[in-house]
Amino acid sequence: MARYRTTSRDLACPREALAQAASSSGESLAALSRMVGRDSGYLARFIREGIPVALPADMHGQLATFFGVHPRRLGVRDLWADRAPVELAA
Repeated sequence: MARYRTTSRDLACPREALAQAASSSGESLAALSRMVGRDSGYLARFIREGIPVALPADMHGQLATFFGVHPRRLGVRDLWADRAPVELAA
């Protein structure tokens, strides 16, 4: 399994990042939508209309694997990254 090193520049807007990755790869949004098991307009609606508000994490994972990038390059956020460690009472 590939290991990825992420930095703050890896944090992308999910819609812009997906549009750029699709454009760079030459894959159509329709083909990518079908690849993730959705109708052919799904990812185009996500990018252009903001519907759905966010893609499921597993879908981001599929797309990241397809493009050969870390999911954070496609805008997946690490919800725990900016939080300080919490000490639990004994």
